[in-house]
Amino acid sequence: MISSGEDMLAWIETNLPELDEDRFGPWQAVPATPDARTAHISVRIHSPGTADRTTTITLSAAPIDLMPGAPRDFPAPQPDSR
Repeated sequence: MISSGEDMLAWIETNLPELDEDRFGPWQAVPATPDARTAHISVRIHSPGTADRTTTITLSAAPIDLMPGAPRDFPAPQPDSR
């Protein structure tokens, strides 16, 4: 049973799909970029005597080459051929 926000976060982190860390950045609650992996988390709160409340959280993991500040693979410097 989930008894706190920390428990819920731990459960979500445990159940998110594994990412290839060489190809994708971390899961974030930001709009998805092209070719990003996405995960949709739906939460429904039911309590007797009140209307159900629902929300959906969409997480995305951007490909590393599309992340701002991501290192780029540049060709190695070539020796001076003079």
